Amino acid sequence: MSAPSLASTPATLGSRSRAATGHAARYAVRATDALSVPRTARGVGTATVTVVVALALLLPIGAVLQIVMTGQMDDRSATQAIVVLDPAHYWGDPAPVLEARVAHAAELYRAGVAPVVVLTGPARSALIARADLVADGVPPADVIAFTTGADTIGSLEVVAGVMRDLGWSSATVVTDPAHAARAQATADAFGIDAHMSPTERGPGSALTSEYVGRETVALLRYQLSTRWSLPEIIHAG
Repeated sequence: MSAPSLASTPATLGSRSRAATGHAARYAVRATDALSVPRTARGVGTATVTVVVALALLLPIGAVLQIVMTGQMDDRSATQAIVVLDPAHYWGDPAPVLEARVAHAAELYRAGVAPVVVLTGPARSALIARADLVADGVPPADVIAFTTGADTIGSLEVVAGVMRDLGWSSATVVTDPAHAARAQATADAFGIDAHMSPTERGPGSALTSEYVGRETVALLRYQLSTRWSLPEIIHAG
């Protein structure tokens, strides 16, 4: 009996090739179907819910990262003014928090960051802050106080208007580390070239989970809603 031939005829090879090609085509069709966008109402609904859930998880994480990263900045580039935000809405006694911010502003002034210190908030707290700045070596002539709203938006809106009238555009903003991200976003919306230098010591300077949690909610509310209603007061160029 002769041994079976190891060689295949051209017809056999062609048949095998067509079979392999057909199998590959069927696999490709199944893979495409699996990756295709769902066309049924149920499939579209499922995909929509998946996207919404993903955004609901990612947005808070992104806000927390923004808060933590901005809170660790200490930008001491030269600017035209040092702006101290009043801690009127701080949860707890705001007086020690304001004292820490004023001390940090005085340090920035002595370092030559800017030639003036701008105080915001109610007139009474500004009067106390001015006295503390003068005691820390800031000349009275270099301290400017404006009676502003008690919140971040109200304070920075007034400051932006004054800066526009004076021909200024850049400012070093002093606040708490956890509040710095929202303050920077608000200042940017008004057209202020904001350089953040949060407090490093004293009340309010710690990135506690409670403070970061409150600011995460506030920052998300600002980004999703409030931001789009703010006017650009200082126009670039």
